[in-house]
Amino acid sequence: MGPTAWMHRRHALLLGLPLGWPGVARAAAVPLFVGDGSPVGPARRMLAWVSAQAALTWDIHPTPWLRAQRLTAAGQGVMFGLGRTPERERLLRFSLPVWVNHTWAVVREGEQHHVQRYADLKSEWVCWARGSSYGELFEQAGLGRMRGVESNDDDSAMRMAAAGRCRAALVTFESDQPERTAAHPALQSLKERGLALVPTPMTPSPLHFACGLQSPWGWVIDRLDPVLGRSRTELDRLRQ
Repeated sequence: MGPTAWMHRRHALLLGLPLGWPGVARAAAVPLFVGDGSPVGPARRMLAWVSAQAALTWDIHPTPWLRAQRLTAAGQGVMFGLGRTPERERLLRFSLPVWVNHTWAVVREGEQHHVQRYADLKSEWVCWARGSSYGELFEQAGLGRMRGVESNDDDSAMRMAAAGRCRAALVTFESDQPERTAAHPALQSLKERGLALVPTPMTPSPLHFACGLQSPWGWVIDRLDPVLGRSRTELDRLRQ
């Protein structure tokens, strides 16, 4: 075996790829869909740390949320940031949880103390970004089918709430603390829009990596799970 062939074989073993896998010779990186926008702050630090621990290289693809899920289910790569729901489990395989995010409601100013749990939105029109799992969470709470109005993204959902097209816009952020969440850049213009954040989050939402059930990237989940399982303290530290 010549030196070039040996390097290709060694790279395949390091990444957990079958020998002869297409793209091994070009040091294949893992396509990672992350939703709109490149990862910043804690997410960027976490992805770098996890890739080093699992001997992976990410090829990051910012992609609209719903399209990212479809590409992942079709075996085109791995996705980060998904919550686990029965509907998604029919198409996707999930890693162990990475972090826990929290779902919040944004409502018109003056209504924030009347919406503190999913049951308060029963029979109401609710806005959310296309591809979100809020409707399934509503059903899991035993409240039936939520009357959802889909938007292009979180900002569009909040604009619709401000215009009175729905009772609330559902959005997800890292913190479960109202002051810290309200300081998020995405919520800086709430007051000018006549909107307010409710005082408590609606529900926690664990975040996972995911791949398609028959995806050729399933080995990535196998590689990630041992790292995630033994690294809770470090993952929490990276989020600070």
